[in-house]
Amino acid sequence: MAIKQLRFQFEALSVDLSDSTALFRQLENQIREAIWQERLSAGERLPSTRHLAKQLGIARNTVINAYEQLTVEGFIVTRHGSGTHVTDNFPQRDSILKKKSNELTVSIEPFDFSTRYQRLVSHNVSISQGGSGATRPFRANIPNYFEFPKAQWAQLVTKRLRQKTASWMEKVHPCGYEPLRAAIASYLGAARGLSTTGEQVIVTAGAQQAIELLAKLLINPGDIVCFEDPGYTHAAMVFELAGAKVVTVPVDEDGLDVDELRKTVSKAKLIYVTPANHFPLCVTLSQSRRQALLQWAKETGAIILEDDYNGEYRYRGRPLPTLHTMASEGRVIYIGSFSKLLFPALRLGYMVVSHQLIEPLSSIRWLLDRHSPALEQIVLTDFINQGHFSRHIRRMRVLYAERQKALLDAAKEYLVGILDVPPLDGGLHLIGWLQVGVVQKDVLAAAANVEIELISTSLFSFKEPAKEGIVFGYAPYSTDSIRHSMKELRAAYFKLKDRNVLL
Repeated sequence: MAIKQLRFQFEALSVDLSDSTALFRQLENQIREAIWQERLSAGERLPSTRHLAKQLGIARNTVINAYEQLTVEGFIVTRHGSGTHVTDNFPQRDSILKKKSNELTVSIEPFDFSTRYQRLVSHNVSISQGGSGATRPFRANIPNYFEFPKAQWAQLVTKRLRQKTASWMEKVHPCGYEPLRAAIASYLGAARGLSTTGEQVIVTAGAQQAIELLAKLLINPGDIVCFEDPGYTHAAMVFELAGAKVVTVPVDEDGLDVDELRKTVSKAKLIYVTPANHFPLCVTLSQSRRQALLQWAKETGAIILEDDYNGEYRYRGRPLPTLHTMASEGRVIYIGSFSKLLFPALRLGYMVVSHQLIEPLSSIRWLLDRHSPALEQIVLTDFINQGHFSRHIRRMRVLYAERQKALLDAAKEYLVGILDVPPLDGGLHLIGWLQVGVVQKDVLAAAANVEIELISTSLFSFKEPAKEGIVFGYAPYSTDSIRHSMKELRAAYFKLKDRNVLL
């Protein structure tokens, strides 16, 4: 048994002198429960009987009696010279409580959840648990964080931690660390053509929090918010939770259908779009439609929420100007995120807003969680200002273009007759469109059989889609892995089809 040192002082242990239960029983019950709940882990050291008796103000024999009972039951073991520890194979709760569980009837009153939350549940939200890595192609929406320059990041962290003035231990402005806001403004000016100041940049805990802040600030119950269909349904849910009425507009090969928008919506509070690289179809909103969208927003008074979640990753041609660049002051709110550019756990994003929104957003952010972690903001500032960020983006742009090509080549070789996978100008994934006679659930089932992760574009549709596609992420996967997985997918699909024919 691996011996672990005492981690905590067990201040939560207590005894109640007015309770009719014997003191040693009270103590053994609490320790047993702590082991079951894994607050005490296998091999962990317990306080000495003398120390615990002094802490609780009880006789040492009381603690000895409790420890002896737990030893008999197999929860703890005492060894001369090394103290008392939790055993590696202590009895599980079910085996101890099996008889009692049949005698107990527990009545739990259901919570009265809001109608807004019940609408959220109706969407069947899938929450990523994290920590599962990106080792299974073709999971989408993940950058190649394996290639992130960890050494440079670690050096920047170490340098900041060693500084005498520990600025990272202090509070920062709710809108973000001011040097970071300035660095983001400079980067956006150079890379995306935005004319903005650091004051207008609001640092958030990822793009999703930016959406939440705007929903809290701008939306009243019943306000209309427009979304692309298919589109980023998780953003739509945030606005629904704020009481908005979501109206969807179809997307085609030129992006959002602005003519259909005009026919459908004459007045709206806000419209959410992904013009540089539509999510999930990866098409680009055409120049003529950008102008038409801006004109519609001007006529209706709607605010455009431009999510440029990975506009940096374009592999063919020059990117079109952002809506923010084309619009008049205050008409467009621009959102970006570092989690898709650097690594997923870096929960830092930003939005660029007009001057009149700065103070209100600052107040709401302060009430919610004050600000994002100062150390991460400071290190990211150094990472940007020292050129590491731009170098990383340039390097990833080349790498992702190579991996997209590898996916296209493998699809042409192995998915003939199953899926058509056309090239796209940018993004981190491609879409496979079903060939005639191919059933989507068969492709997804075949993928699952060989531990390949695929999702349908219909997951991001608000209405029944006219056409179904399958999302293939490629950013974090090597060319060899892409090719091997495509070969496995083809074999699994035809194996499944052959079995279905026999049945």
